[in-house]
Amino acid sequence: MPVSQCALWKSRYRTANGFKDDLQFLLQGVSEFDIQGELVPSDILVHGSSAFPIGFTPDGQTFCAGALYGQGRVIVVSHESYLGREPLSTFMVNAIHWLDQRRNGVIGVLPELKSICSLLSKSGLQCRITELQEDLSVFVCTSYSDAQCEEIQDFVAAGGGLLIGGHAWWWAHCNPGCNVMTDCPGNRILDKMGICLSDKTVKAGKYKAPEVNQDVLTSSGLYHFQNMLQRLSGHVLQNQKLGDYELQFLKKFGRDCISYLHMQAHDSDMYKSVVERLKDLVKAGFPQVSPERPVKSPMDRLLLLVGTELFRVCRFSNALLLYKTVDAPNLPSVSNARVWISITTSDKEEWISTGLYLSPGMKTNITVPRTITGKGWQVQIGCQTDRLRHADELKRAQNVCERFRLEKESVEVCNLWGGLIYLIAPPRSSVQNVEVVVQRAVKAPYYKSGQTSVSDWVSQIRKAPAPWAELEFENLIMTMPSDVIRHLDHPDHVATLWNSIMRSVADLAAKPALFPRKERFVADVQILAGFMHSGYPIMMHTVSAPDLVNPYVSGKSDFWGPVHELGHNQQHSDWEFPPYTTECTCNLWSVYVHEVVLGVKKADAHGQMTPQRRQNRIKKYIEGGRNLKDWTVWTALETYMQLQEEFGWDAFKKVFAAYHDMTGVPQDNKGKMNLYAETFSKVVNRNLTPFFKAWGWPIQPSTEEQLCSLPEWRDHPLVQYD
Repeated sequence: MPVSQCALWKSRYRTANGFKDDLQFLLQGVSEFDIQGELVPSDILVHGSSAFPIGFTPDGQTFCAGALYGQGRVIVVSHESYLGREPLSTFMVNAIHWLDQRRNGVIGVLPELKSICSLLSKSGLQCRITELQEDLSVFVCTSYSDAQCEEIQDFVAAGGGLLIGGHAWWWAHCNPGCNVMTDCPGNRILDKMGICLSDKTVKAGKYKAPEVNQDVLTSSGLYHFQNMLQRLSGHVLQNQKLGDYELQFLKKFGRDCISYLHMQAHDSDMYKSVVERLKDLVKAGFPQVSPERPVKSPMDRLLLLVGTELFRVCRFSNALLLYKTVDAPNLPSVSNARVWISITTSDKEEWISTGLYLSPGMKTNITVPRTITGKGWQVQIGCQTDRLRHADELKRAQNVCERFRLEKESVEVCNLWGGLIYLIAPPRSSVQNVEVVVQRAVKAPYYKSGQTSVSDWVSQIRKAPAPWAELEFENLIMTMPSDVIRHLDHPDHVATLWNSIMRSVADLAAKPALFPRKERFVADVQILAGFMHSGYPIMMHTVSAPDLVNPYVSGKSDFWGPVHELGHNQQHSDWEFPPYTTECTCNLWSVYVHEVVLGVKKADAHGQMTPQRRQNRIKKYIEGGRNLKDWTVWTALETYMQLQEEFGWDAFKKVFAAYHDMTGVPQDNKGKMNLYAETFSKVVNRNLTPFFKAWGWPIQPSTEEQLCSLPEWRDHPLVQYD
């Protein structure tokens, strides 16, 4: 960085030690912040040169912060209930005096916060229930409205004090796809003051107040965004050694960089200065990442995360061409590719495949008709949606998928990491024969049942240059590396197999054969958890992809895992008893598919399903006292298998069907287990309470009474253990 720019940076920056006097005043008589209880505060991003954290957790998450703004001052707490909280009363009184700046003026409090008035009045402070008035010395409000945003900012700039409380995580939850840093009402007020409420939450608890009788930054762990940026710049650009302070907060700083960049305050000199500083860091040390070159060090993880986000912020300017650091081949592209869309969505959004791919860093324009603009439609680049926030080792960047809102007829899109191109249809939408034009893209191998001929697939389509391919069947879409399908001669045979599997999944769930939204499998070099995990899409490791397109061979192919995840997507909270059955009832679908579609007996479907292992599990559970804490996964599955072996699969279908229209289902496990016992008993016309009680279920006398007229199942499989 040029000397003049460094000088500018230092002139703007005020270290945390510069707020030592302010903290000493604010923390008189305050040894801890008691924010215990059920309230959930937001994490506060303290980013301004005149802002500072006051209350924070050991890992640097902040729930109380202060700032100087113009001639005035501001204190933010990230839950409005803290303003009138008795254990925080000493701090709140100190805060009012600090904000008042010895004027002994009137404290204005919004009507919904009147509880703080009694707290402040005990200390002799003059309070008034009112909206913002010019004659106030301090104004107390929440962060949930920006109706008086400019008036509040002007009030503080002119010398007023602002005490504001509220969180942003609930707003973010209620406004998916919106930018919490720019659109949340509280942040419209606070961003100019160097403080923002994030969508991250802080765990409730008791937290020690900072010690201010020495170097507060290093000895008490007082984290400051600007200070971290300065120190990391010295490390990357000048080889200065990182201390314990920097190492302690690297992850926190990475998260804060993302939040800061989301502010998109391109007209702010400070914002532009931070962006330039981050660019210098990334250009100097952006790591290559791949399965062959995994990223392991915390510093490289940080640079990978920040570099990816910087590209998003700066992608449409030529100032940052980060994609040149991404190792990718130059693939042949096509121009003005046309995709026709017809779809009716249910109550969930749906991805629409285009059969097109965007290379890393490649820009393109997507043109859509006005009929779908501004209605929640989006473009998505990439399908590997897992965000690898907590992985110790990275085989790819933490986030490689990106979305763009279709607010106008032509939208320019790009992604540092590239990816397949999708249209995202919002819930409850319907369009017919809509034309989408992609200005420039790479063709991907894409097979769709009923539309793609096998001859075209073999002769042309499977040779398309994109590195990712998709196979779309009746109820399922698979995304995998193109290398997996380059020699696939019969996608129609794969379609036949998976159409049968998916229809059997629907059959056991007692649902229509055609899914309202096709399931998706997506392969990735690294996923968030497990060997596979459920969701939309179901994520799997790339090594599993070949099994999906090969014929099933008992003992050589593993279809248990994929169907297990499909079963997870069929689970319903009404008949689930977490944590006992979370990894259990999904296996009903694995057993069913193997028996009904693949013709494999359950004993041969999985190594855990052999008769000997099943018997050993039952015996161990009985000898352990039939405690529900031990009734999990395979042991819990035995309960359902014994029901299936006595009453057949049709009984399960009828039970699931009964739940489709059921209302007033209990929310606790005990109530739900009693309802399940009752429902299954009525379906098979037998009183099953002796069986469920033998398994340790908490069957209530009222349930036994309701079923007493049915013949009891006395010779159930656990009778031998009585």
